[in-house]
Amino acid sequence: MQMVITVTLNPALDRTLNVDNFTIGTVNRVTKARYDIGGKGINVSKVLKNFNIDSLCLGFLGGIWEDYFLQELKRRKISSNFTHIDEDTRTNTKVVDTLQGTFTDINEAGPDIKKSELERFMDTFEDSCKNGDIVILSGGVSPSVPSDIYGKLIKIAKEKGAATILDAEEELLKEGVKAKPDIIKPNIHELTKLVNLGEDTDEAIIKAAKELVEYGIKKVLVSLGERGAIYVTQNGVYKCDGLKVAVKSTVGAGDSMVAALAYSLMNNFSDEYTLKFANACGAATVMLEGTEACTLEQVKALVDNVLAKEEKY
Repeated sequence: MQMVITVTLNPALDRTLNVDNFTIGTVNRVTKARYDIGGKGINVSKVLKNFNIDSLCLGFLGGIWEDYFLQELKRRKISSNFTHIDEDTRTNTKVVDTLQGTFTDINEAGPDIKKSELERFMDTFEDSCKNGDIVILSGGVSPSVPSDIYGKLIKIAKEKGAATILDAEEELLKEGVKAKPDIIKPNIHELTKLVNLGEDTDEAIIKAAKELVEYGIKKVLVSLGERGAIYVTQNGVYKCDGLKVAVKSTVGAGDSMVAALAYSLMNNFSDEYTLKFANACGAATVMLEGTEACTLEQVKALVDNVLAKEEKY
């Protein structure tokens, strides 16, 4: 049976604080607070669960938040097999100021991962992957984890016959791309650093994405925020405009798009509809507070409003 495996090597408890007129250097009063288990792979699993897709969460958990994460995943009926570590899983703080329309992220670096802990995780990952699975590798890693980790995991997954989706940045993305994952989902800033993009015009983005496809990556989804997204595959080039929606939180929009890619693979969506569906997922997520996961109903309510078309290049 096909399984979706999500890898979160640096999970975080996401604490979202609503503060009116957030000001540096003064006492700020919180009007509302919420706590969500997070980390990009976990966020993907939360969305997939809302889409009635089971997944297996892998990665590292430790310290004071470990039990909270495991209880919350169990409550959501999401399977997991995290590798226990000695140090504490980190906390990320998001400050939302709706009066000023600002979103401020304060992210911790993450715990020190011992060599023995990393080796245990690698064994768990290899044992979990099998032919036909979809493996999603997303997010950052703590400073103690080598930057070629995703490249190694992609190689293992491909040897097992699994499809791979990579969503990372900087060195993690550069090293991961060398292993030729099936799909990557960079945003415009990540793509710019990956290929030294000189300008962020549609033409430049499409040219860069096409070169990545020629290199051996089957599909490249570039998220452009309010501008929409560009999707380049072995079949063609597709573009869609962004949806104008009320933004409550920008956290997790990219993770929802990654979940949409996996869901589209499982349902054999066309490239054009995949792009529409992914963009609707991102839009549905920014309308929610914290790192709350969008539902299939919320996405379906938006998907027909996404204007996507094939571009001739």
